[in-house]
Amino acid sequence: MKHPDWHIRLDTFIRENMLTPFEWGKFDCCLFVADAVEAMTGTDFAAPFRGRYTTATGSARALKKYGSGDVKSTLTSLFGEPLPRLLAGRGDIVLVNSEYGHALGICWGGQIWVTGPAGLHALAPAEALCTWRVN
Repeated sequence: MKHPDWHIRLDTFIRENMLTPFEWGKFDCCLFVADAVEAMTGTDFAAPFRGRYTTATGSARALKKYGSGDVKSTLTSLFGEPLPRLLAGRGDIVLVNSEYGHALGICWGGQIWVTGPAGLHALAPAEALCTWRVN
């Protein structure tokens, strides 16, 4: 369940991490979204994955070993069936395409925030493939 001031917590988290560069196993798409969800709810859904990988290959292995096989299946097992992309709202998790395949972002300020080499960057809502509600 989200904290009563979840929107302030999420805004603070995003602002504090604007210049944090992508790094497998530390600040990649999954851990960024997990940290955002933890800021909003106090629950770390990625705890089983933390410290288990440092590369793209390791990430894929961790999703198979500790998750449900891939990003989309793992998020679906944790948050239920994904909703259509146009239903993404503030604080929701969003699935997008990236150079590595499916990636996660967080919906905030009318944009989808994702990790990148120079820090967070925003994608247009039209980039969403589907979304999961964070309650």
